[in-house]
Amino acid sequence: MRRRPQGRGRVGRRPAFAALALLAASAAAAGCSERARPAAAAPAASAARPAPTPLARAPVVVTIVVDQLAAWIADERLPLLPPGGGFARLVREGTYVREARFEHAVTDTGPGHAALYTGATPRETGVYANEIVLTGSGRRSSALADPATKLVGPAGPVAGAGSSPARLRAETLADRLKASAPAATVVSLSLKDRGAIPGGGRRPDAVLWFDSAAGSFVTSTAFAPQFPAWASRLAKPGALAAGPAGVWAPLEPAWLSARTPLPDEQAGEGNWLGLGTTFPHRLGASSNPATAYRATPFGDDDLLALGLAALEAPRAPGDAPFLLALSLSSHDYVGHVYGPDSWEAWDELARLDRALGSFLSALDARFGAAGYAVLVTGDHGSAPTPEAAPALQRGCGAADYWQRPCAGGGRLSPDGLADELKKAAERALGAGAWVLNVAEPYVVLGDQARALPPLRRSVLDAALREAMSRHRESAGLVAVDELGGACPPPGDESLKALLCRSVPARDAGAPASAGGEAERGARLAGDYYVVFEPGGYFEAYTPGKGSNHGSHYLYDRSVPLLVRAPGRARAGARIEGPVPFSAFVRTAAELLGVEPPSSARPAPSLLGR
Repeated sequence: MRRRPQGRGRVGRRPAFAALALLAASAAAAGCSERARPAAAAPAASAARPAPTPLARAPVVVTIVVDQLAAWIADERLPLLPPGGGFARLVREGTYVREARFEHAVTDTGPGHAALYTGATPRETGVYANEIVLTGSGRRSSALADPATKLVGPAGPVAGAGSSPARLRAETLADRLKASAPAATVVSLSLKDRGAIPGGGRRPDAVLWFDSAAGSFVTSTAFAPQFPAWASRLAKPGALAAGPAGVWAPLEPAWLSARTPLPDEQAGEGNWLGLGTTFPHRLGASSNPATAYRATPFGDDDLLALGLAALEAPRAPGDAPFLLALSLSSHDYVGHVYGPDSWEAWDELARLDRALGSFLSALDARFGAAGYAVLVTGDHGSAPTPEAAPALQRGCGAADYWQRPCAGGGRLSPDGLADELKKAAERALGAGAWVLNVAEPYVVLGDQARALPPLRRSVLDAALREAMSRHRESAGLVAVDELGGACPPPGDESLKALLCRSVPARDAGAPASAGGEAERGARLAGDYYVVFEPGGYFEAYTPGKGSNHGSHYLYDRSVPLLVRAPGRARAGARIEGPVPFSAFVRTAAELLGVEPPSSARPAPSLLGR
C-alpha cells in the first residue's frame, strides 16, 4: 500500500455561513501548524487566564453529543490536538471524565441518545434499536418513523412520513425543562432523526435533522407545522454545491501520517457512493452527493452554524433558560465508512476540534465567557476494522482496558444473515415464513414461527443457532424470551444484565411505523439478540468494508464526558471513572436549574467537585 504525498492538502473555499465567517480569526488559533503540539504545551498565558465569574441570569446550556466518540479515542487523541482547539479548551476550563459508561449492550445511536437524555436504559426508554421490522413486507424502518406525521422543509411539506418521539416512553431532559419553565427555549439538531428527537423531547421549539432525499434539513409535523424561519437560509448545506466547496482534503497530511502507522489508502475502507478511499474526497464525483455529504466534516460545520443561528434567533420577551442540543453525526458516518483509525477519521476529529474552538468563541461573544455551560459526550463507541486491528500495535484483548480485539473480528451482512437463517429454518421445518428479517441487533420471527408448539419451536431454535455457529464473528444468539423479568442492578455488568437492559419490558407498546405497518416484535423488540465476539459487528454502509459498533464491550460502551461550567464545574479536573452514563443528564439538569428526568438512574453530580 502506498502513502499519500506529504505535501499540505488544500480545501477550496466553501460558501461560509455568516456566523462562522465572523470567527475566522479565532479559528486561526487552531491552525495546522500547531497540530503536532501536545495539549500540555499550552501557552502559559492561556493556562493563567483568570476563571470567569458566572453571570446571574437564566442558564444557557449547550449539550453536544459527538456520534461515535469512544472513550478510547478521546483518551488517546485529545492530548494530540492543538492547545488552541476546542477540546483542549474544554479540558482546561472544565471537568474531564475519562470514562462514562453505558449500562446496556445495544450501543447504537438511537438507544444511546435516548439513554443520555433520559438517564435510563433502553428497557425503560423503549428505544432499543435504530431500526425496527414491519409486518407484511418484513422491511426495516427507522425506529422513530411515524406515519401519523409528515416531513416539513423550508419550502413546505416534503414527501415521506415524518418522525416523532411516540416510541420514546421515558421523560427527557427537555420535557422536564418545559414542564418546570414553560418559557424555556429548546432546540435540538442532528443529521439523524434519532440523534435530534431525544434531545428535543415532546414540546421543543425546534427539532431539525437532515433528509438526504430532500437535500435539506427538515422537521416533522410532530413538532411544528412549518420549518423555523431562522433556519431557512441554512437548510440547504453549502457543501452540496458543485466545485471546490464539495472537496474534502486533509488539513495536514504530515500530521496524519505521524499519528497512525496506517496509510491513507488501506484495506477495509469503504468507497461509499463514489467518494473514494483516499484524499481528496469529492462530493461532485459521488453518485448521490446529498447522502454522501453526511460522511464528510461539512455536516458538523453546518450543524454548528445552525446552532449559532438558533441562539441568535428572536425569542419571546423574558429571561428564560435555553437548551441547545447538538448531535454531531459526521464523526459517526466517517467512522463507519473508513474506520476509526483511518486518515479520514483523524482528520475529521482535527476539523471538529477547530470548529468547536470557533463555536466556543462565538458563545463567548454572545453570552460572555462565563454566561453559558457546555457538555460534550458520545452516544456509543467504536471498533477498529478487522484489517486495521493487527497493524495498530497497541494493547489488545485482556491487556487492553477497553477490550479492543487483537486481530480479526469480522462483519456480518444483515441481509445475508437474514437469507441464511430463512433457508436454515426452511430446511428444518419446510416451507414457511419462519424468519421475517434481521434488524441490528435482532433476528425477528414471523407469526407462523411464533405460533409453533414447543417441540417444533425447539427444532427451529436449534437450526438457527447451528447456522449462526458457522460465523466466527458471532458469539451466538440469545432468545429475548430469556431476558424477561426484572433486570439485575446497575452494578451487574454481566452479559445477561447488559442484554436485559437493552430490551424493552414486556408491556412496552409501540405505534405503527412508516407506511402504516405495525412493528413486528413491539413487545419484545425481536426474538433473538445477536451477540458478537470482540471486533465483530454488522456491516454498516459499504458491504464488506468499514466499521461499526453495537456490542457490549467497553470499546463500545465507554464514552468521554466533558463539562465546562464556569464557577460550577471544577476547571482542569480529571475524573478517571467509570461514572454512570446518567451523570450527563443529571449534570445538565442541575445546570438548567431543574430536577433530572423521572426515570434517570442515580449518578454523582459533576458540579462543585
